Amino acid sequence: MIKTLCTAEFDPVWAEKMEKMTLFDRVGFSLDKDPASRMGPEEITRALQGYDVFLCGYEKVTREVLARCPDLKLILSVRDGPEENIDVAACTELGIPVYSSSGRCMRSVPEFTMLAMLLMAKPAMASASVIRREGWTAENDLKLRRICEASTELSGKTLGIIGLGRNGQGLARRAAGFEMDLIAYDPYASAETARELGVALCSLEELVSRSDYVVMLARVTPETRGMMDAAHFAAMKKGACFINTGRAALADSQALLAQLQAGRLRAALDVFDHEPLGPHSPWYQIPEDRLLLTSHLAGLSVERITFQSRQLWSLLRAVLTGACPTPCNPQVLKAAAFSGRGGALFGVFSPDQVSLEEDA
Repeated sequence: MIKTLCTAEFDPVWAEKMEKMTLFDRVGFSLDKDPASRMGPEEITRALQGYDVFLCGYEKVTREVLARCPDLKLILSVRDGPEENIDVAACTELGIPVYSSSGRCMRSVPEFTMLAMLLMAKPAMASASVIRREGWTAENDLKLRRICEASTELSGKTLGIIGLGRNGQGLARRAAGFEMDLIAYDPYASAETARELGVALCSLEELVSRSDYVVMLARVTPETRGMMDAAHFAAMKKGACFINTGRAALADSQALLAQLQAGRLRAALDVFDHEPLGPHSPWYQIPEDRLLLTSHLAGLSVERITFQSRQLWSLLRAVLTGACPTPCNPQVLKAAAFSGRGGALFGVFSPDQVSLEEDA
């Protein structure tokens, strides 16, 4: 019997389906969603002994871990970018295909980013906080009106999207419904896709100087790491808002902090260089009307768990029935070690041995 170990969040309905296909065990974070349950190298190495398939959440799968798990033949990652915590190059050398749940955040992240923009445009949280603490009375009615007078509209504002991948495209579609003017920087974006979205492609320098809202949604690569630097923050319009629901590594956080402390810019941040922030972070000193802080929530949703569970079940079924989906590391299929590792799982079942029904 093929054995699968899961350390990621997994929908119960799809877990039942997985159990019909493999011996499916769940440990760590997958059971209680407590970050403290994520396993270190020694723990994950011990846990993986004897397992053929690793359905990986957020554990660091290093070359050292892989070298000590001789039974491992296949990795299914819940992440859009499995390279963030998996040594994909080492997997390729060892003959281990890596598959990912690509697109799992393509709705939750754009929706959350729209929410962040709306909350920076309209002080709903400040008003709601006053009402909760003090009630809505004749005595504080003027106070509440003064808060709401700061409300602005998204319509007619320029949204600059850095990174026009799945999440960036999802944000563009949603922002178009708010009648925003859309521009984007992404040297790899298709001109045709941009036209279909009503997005004008431009340089990063033009984007930061024109935008009322600058949103960071690029992937972290050697090319993009720190791409939003001090000069780019300085070039933003006074009062403009920087929103990062992508990755903290894409921006110079100290340069942004300096602009916020000077009162030049506003921001909504969901990702940080060090998480959690801890009790003495300088970000707390920025007034709430100029900085919205959230705790890496943009990608979270109930539906995301269902999506990743269905997608990874489907990928594993495809491998086991010989459909040969293309892995994130396609060169692994030509690796010398593949036949004894990942290749040993390809086509071990005939299609009629594994239900083709995907309806949950």
